[in-house]
Amino acid sequence: MIHLNHIIGLCLLLSLVQCGEKPKGPVAVPVGFLPEVTIMPSARTMQRGDTLWLDMNCSDSLLDRNSGRRFRVRPQDVALRSYIAFQRLEGIGRLPTNIAPTFRLVEQVGRAVVKGSFSASFEPIYDGSRYRARIGLIPTQTGITAIVVRMVPVDDTRAFGQFLPFISLPTDAEGREQKAVLDDSFYVVNGGKANNFDLFAQHTRAFALEPGTPQIQIIYEQKSTFTVEVK
Repeated sequence: MIHLNHIIGLCLLLSLVQCGEKPKGPVAVPVGFLPEVTIMPSARTMQRGDTLWLDMNCSDSLLDRNSGRRFRVRPQDVALRSYIAFQRLEGIGRLPTNIAPTFRLVEQVGRAVVKGSFSASFEPIYDGSRYRARIGLIPTQTGITAIVVRMVPVDDTRAFGQFLPFISLPTDAEGREQKAVLDDSFYVVNGGKANNFDLFAQHTRAFALEPGTPQIQIIYEQKSTFTVEVK
């Protein structure tokens, strides 16, 4: 009888322990946005003093590079303030030279201001459903030039890894709550195709062509970078 009481007591204790288990925390789901811009003309060469036009006219329904889904993103959710980087490619095995101050910028729609040797700020306007910008990029020096448009959070409360409460996700297969967190985000230039990537790869190390390169580096080089020879 004593043994039976011990067994019953042990079963009750195990039952209480199981009932008292803390629920598992939410699962973080990375969401990385891919807004789109164009840089035209997209020819491999241009003359010094001519103008490249960076245009943006895209819906606020932005593609998530991880899931393939689209989410509505407003400025109060995640600001699309970003940067435009300007570098002269010096050859394979040599570091690029930062040349942002050698570009003159023309603001027709949106804002773009050179902030240092590496880049200019870039901020499109928002009309309630679409993001728009039209910025002239005028090189004043010759050389093989790489122009990168990258989305980078500027508000500490919306930095990489922070929760995105405006995105609602279903529970996962195990019934756990899922919460979206901000992941690396990139502008896709010219649909990621007419970017003269072959010219880029001829004049600097192209990690995108090497086995095992992370996807974010491939996107950076092949989709977010536009290369042109300024003569």
